[in-house]
Amino acid sequence: MIGVSADTPERNIAWAQELKLPFRLLSDAGQVGRSYGVWDELWKIEKRATFIIDRAGTIRWAETGGLCVDTARTLDALTRLAAAR
Repeated sequence: MIGVSADTPERNIAWAQELKLPFRLLSDAGQVGRSYGVWDELWKIEKRATFIIDRAGTIRWAETGGLCVDTARTLDALTRLAAAR
């Protein structure tokens, strides 16, 4: 699991430490956002999005546009995907 943010690497490190996140946060200046279709051209920033991507690189689930990440929906999607295997 990784997180991607438009914040600077220094800000992401501080935030990850503060929240004790069990995963890394990567900084992106728009390349990842454009690749995954979540770049907002008006505001020049990525929209909030969550993707579950399998080992082959296939997007298995996506949720975009929310004001915050809803971990309950993400965990539910992971549970359903795991059960389907």
